[in-house]
Amino acid sequence: MESRKINTKPVPIVITLAAAFISCVVSIFQRVDFSIFVRRLFIVVLVFMFMGTVIKIILDYSFRTLEPPVSMDAENLGENNLGEDGELTEEEEEAVKSQEG
Repeated sequence: MESRKINTKPVPIVITLAAAFISCVVSIFQRVDFSIFVRRLFIVVLVFMFMGTVIKIILDYSFRTLEPPVSMDAENLGENNLGEDGELTEEEEEAVKSQEG
């Protein structure tokens, strides 16, 4: 049985870019000086990159604990049903497919 891994790698980057975009738009509408603009952007990027990393860690932990445990029967299913040539017979393949889904 195949375990799917959820890809959470882009979460901090997406959160940081969204916050930076919003910060830029707000600063442009407020017509702030360039030095204040850069300072705001730098602080927003640091804070939201940290928050995104924390969210990614929480998601990774949550998805890891949500994965169902693999039973011993599912692990050994392929090993026990192999013929002399190391392959499943057609009947056994159909039985495996019907059990999987």
